[in-house]
Amino acid sequence: MALTCLGLPAAAGTTLNFNSQVLENTVSGQIEKWFAEEVTRRSEGDLTIKVFFGEGLGKATESLSLMEDGAIDLASMSAGYYPAELPLTAAPNSIPMALDTVSQSMELMTRLLEEVPAVREEHARNGVRALFFHNLNEYYLVSTKPLTTFESLKGERMRTWGADMPKLASAAGAIPVTVGLGEVYESLSSGAISVIPLSYDYTRDYRLYEVAKNISTVPAFVGPTGGVWISETAWSNLTPDDQRLIKEVAAEALQRDFEEVTAAAEDARAYLVENGVTLHEFPAEELEKWKSANPDFLADFVRQMEAAGQGDAARQIVQIYAEVRDEKE
Repeated sequence: MALTCLGLPAAAGTTLNFNSQVLENTVSGQIEKWFAEEVTRRSEGDLTIKVFFGEGLGKATESLSLMEDGAIDLASMSAGYYPAELPLTAAPNSIPMALDTVSQSMELMTRLLEEVPAVREEHARNGVRALFFHNLNEYYLVSTKPLTTFESLKGERMRTWGADMPKLASAAGAIPVTVGLGEVYESLSSGAISVIPLSYDYTRDYRLYEVAKNISTVPAFVGPTGGVWISETAWSNLTPDDQRLIKEVAAEALQRDFEEVTAAAEDARAYLVENGVTLHEFPAEELEKWKSANPDFLADFVRQMEAAGQGDAARQIVQIYAEVRDEKE
């Protein structure tokens, strides 16, 4: 929020500090920049959002506590980094091989926020409010050597996150390694990891093609990425008009995000090929081997949430998964 200095009154208007987990040059970064600038423009400077890209105000894994403590006002962060605090919201950001398309993912998160009260309640318990969730192109396997069979994954050190991606790696005999997105370039370069599920555009934007020259076209993960969140403290200090403005621009940002993310995939693919990346087919029968070795992620999710007293909410979420897959086929 706007601060005073040496007892002088704060400047007119309100400034909100926004800690972004992504780089400015990514599609998500450009959407966040547009969101911040548009809120500022439409409020005629009464409300200013200042974005600090690339975890400029703290690690994404710290953003939840930073918002709760009032150190920052907004953040883009992946709920999958907080499976204990945000288990219902974290699941779609972590459960692999459960969706097929980007449009399914956007529909899923929109419906969860609108239709599952327990999702909004867990946000409130943590002192935050979700404004919108970024879309994400399909995550394939970016690796330092070709990976074209289920067996070839054995022993590879795979970057994972959340509660379920490590199980996906382990099911294939790979070694799950928790690494922040900002650390993956160095981790691939040093050998700390040898494979990372990632989209074409993120592979380009984080320049991973310089240290990993292979992509296997196996859809390891399709789902939402980080959300844009505001602390309840910052939200409650806004005027009703400013709250309406932020909601309005957030809804527009979500649609822009979908359009720009999906458009970026093919351009990024061509760029990577031009820069020496080899694309490898991962045959359907090899994918089926992997799927057969996986646990039933959605059933496990329900069991875990049942033990936590959230079984009804988890079953509602799984039902929405099924409906979204059917509707978007």
